[in-house]
Amino acid sequence: MQSGKSLGYATLLTAAHFSAKLIGGYLTNSLALISDAWHLLTDLLSLILSWWAVKMTNQPPNDWATFGFHRVGILTALVNNISLVAVSFYILYQAYLRFLDPQSIETTGMSLLALIGIGISAIIVVLVNDGAKNNLNMRSIWLHFAGETLASLGVLVGGILIYFTGWLWVDTLLSAILGLTILRGAITMLREITIILLEGVPQNISVQDISKCLRQIRCVAAARDIHVWCLAEEKVALSAHVQIAKDISLSQTEPILSEIKDVLASRFHITHVSIQFELCECSDCHHT
Repeated sequence: MQSGKSLGYATLLTAAHFSAKLIGGYLTNSLALISDAWHLLTDLLSLILSWWAVKMTNQPPNDWATFGFHRVGILTALVNNISLVAVSFYILYQAYLRFLDPQSIETTGMSLLALIGIGISAIIVVLVNDGAKNNLNMRSIWLHFAGETLASLGVLVGGILIYFTGWLWVDTLLSAILGLTILRGAITMLREITIILLEGVPQNISVQDISKCLRQIRCVAAARDIHVWCLAEEKVALSAHVQIAKDISLSQTEPILSEIKDVLASRFHITHVSIQFELCECSDCHHT
């Protein structure tokens, strides 16, 4: 609920910020401002998508979506970062054209708009900071606006430099740096998203460590066919075959299962656990 409110406030601020920078960019003839404005448009679309994703993620599981709607946030983050890649290439292309044909810039308006941008972007970063700690979708938004804050700071410095030196190429250089920074951040996030969509093991978890840990639990002889994947970044799931050291009744497995869940939750932050108990290695184990 708190994430939804934060995204709502951030959306309103970004819409106003985008309008001011786009109009101001054309009035001052600053490519850095115009590039930043189009970057803000992707931020605005990302915020709207992320707000919808937060609403969907909170929906309970049903007969069709038995795991719930956690992946909606991941798909939203995917769309957000693909859009950032496209915007970064557009900015780099425009910087190349401006390099070939430098144009005069109204530096006072450029610097004023950059100052406003720093303030608005910093407020949004603070608004989404808590949600970004364990949610890939919210961290994608945080990355958008942390980059936006730095971009506005760069535009401010560039405006001051151009005012005192007349170096028009500074505007082009800032645009190129902004484009490359956006591209780098988007590619990093896309790698994390790809791991989740391919149901790969999270980077901070080792299957070998899990197996070793489970074998230390009383009555557990071995752990096999261990699968670990993310439903979303903050929700990790596991399934495994656990070999019991001796033949015991079903009721006696309950304390063992409870201990397994406690260990997985406390040491690996795995909260969705499916365990199959067995007395010997079964024929359908595919992964150790």
